Amino acid sequence: MLSQYYKEKLILTDKSNFKEKDAYSLSLFISNNSLIYSISDANFKNVNELRHIELLNILGAGTLVEKIEMLLNNYQIPQKKFERILISISNKEFAIVPESYSNQNDLKEFLKFSTGLSEIKNPLFHSIKNVKFCYAFEQDLIHYLEKTFSQAIIKHSGAINIDLFFGNHSLINSNLFMSLNDGLLEIMAKDKSDLLFYNTFSYENNEDVLYYLLFMMEQFNLNPLQVKLFICGQVQTNDALVLSIKKYIKHVNFGIHDSKIKLEGELSKLPLHHYFTVLNQHLCV
Repeated sequence: MLSQYYKEKLILTDKSNFKEKDAYSLSLFISNNSLIYSISDANFKNVNELRHIELLNILGAGTLVEKIEMLLNNYQIPQKKFERILISISNKEFAIVPESYSNQNDLKEFLKFSTGLSEIKNPLFHSIKNVKFCYAFEQDLIHYLEKTFSQAIIKHSGAINIDLFFGNHSLINSNLFMSLNDGLLEIMAKDKSDLLFYNTFSYENNEDVLYYLLFMMEQFNLNPLQVKLFICGQVQTNDALVLSIKKYIKHVNFGIHDSKIKLEGELSKLPLHHYFTVLNQHLCV
């Protein structure tokens, strides 16, 4: 079943600095298209293992929670003991509202309007700069994750990436940030200390990415000669997509992991803008 419905895209390890008695931490990223996890030391600094599995959307593959449960059991993750566990989930069930709308009922109504969901039981939110990022998760998935990892901290990947957009050292001077993961595109923009825009898009090809990026810039009157775009995610620096973007935007660069994160052994081969969310989300707890 694994080979039919799932594609293991990457497995990198560094066993040199780890012993069985050491305390470990787990960082998970989940979307409809991906399961990515890293196992690190207790402080998420020295990475021991990084694995990336693409979820193939094939009829009969099961629900998202069934896919995630099967894969985590396959890699024996629930059987391991972790001192800290962080989980980020990407979905389209979110809304961004002004800070002044802090009443929980208001957040529910905004979330219903934004997502089209008829019922939202327990909306969650994070205050980030000038806005509240509110969101809801699939209840079956959350029940499974909370039952399996009772001590885990679970957040929306949007809240994490917006936090990193304002806090990561390599993104401080950027005003446009794009993250790419298995057919999932996140775009965000800021004006000094304020968030201007955040949204996620599903894409199938480079033309889709260009369309969403350039259309968003047009809506906010962002000058392609002045804007500073930083890219993170699983794309090579010389990829055709990146070369196409550079035809329209003058200043294009790549985000870099926190300098305290150590990628050694096989992991040293990894470009420093790859797997940005899963490797840096501990900075947003």
